Amino acid sequence: MKYASYLNKDILKDLGNRLKQHRLNQNLTAKELSVRSGVSERTLTGFERGEKNISLVTLIELLRGLQLMDHLELLLPEIPLVSPLEMVEIEKKKRKRARN
Repeated sequence: MKYASYLNKDILKDLGNRLKQHRLNQNLTAKELSVRSGVSERTLTGFERGEKNISLVTLIELLRGLQLMDHLELLLPEIPLVSPLEMVEIEKKKRKRARN
């Protein structure tokens, strides 16, 4: 799904629905996931319905409760670091403005 054109509330609703589907696929009730994750049932169900915005920490707790922490890597994949020496080389290659 491409979220670029979605409103924030629509993205939250979709993410909540996806989380709910994972919970149901694991045959967990909202109460059971609440106990596993330490997130209140009210917060969980509000997020699943797209009515409640949650913090990143709460999302991590829910993913832990669902044993889906490996999926968090997909949110912001690791990229190779650029060394300071490579940065110097990149700066050298940039076009410089003529000085007056």
